[in-house]
Amino acid sequence: MEKITLHWYGPYDLSNIENHDVTYENGIYAIYRIWGNSQKLLYIGKTERNFIDRIKEHYRNWVGDLRGKVKVRFGILELDKGKRFSKKRLADVESLLILKHQPPENEKSKSFYYGRKKLEILNTGRRGLVDRKVSTIQLV
Repeated sequence: MEKITLHWYGPYDLSNIENHDVTYENGIYAIYRIWGNSQKLLYIGKTERNFIDRIKEHYRNWVGDLRGKVKVRFGILELDKGKRFSKKRLADVESLLILKHQPPENEKSKSFYYGRKKLEILNTGRRGLVDRKVSTIQLV
């Protein structure tokens, strides 16, 4: 089984995300809405570009229309020695997280996992509502 650690940073306000170094990295991101004392995971995405450019696209397309406070968390992939970053690994992590958490604004990967059969994601850092461990074994 392949194990990938996803280290999370945030949450960050959209109004000043450019002030944080991690926004110039790539990986997995999670968009949350905070309404009163309640926090809801709205969307999980991936980007091979830097986070800030992708979040700005979401802001123009739909996030800017949301009511309440919107926050974003960024997840950086940490791979085992000898493993390399790839589009496929990034897509597998995104797909498994979406299937497990069912964010309402995601459309793909909500009913079927499209990735490699044996994958385990360990979420560390400031992960918010994302489960600490997510695995394809949980899908059986």
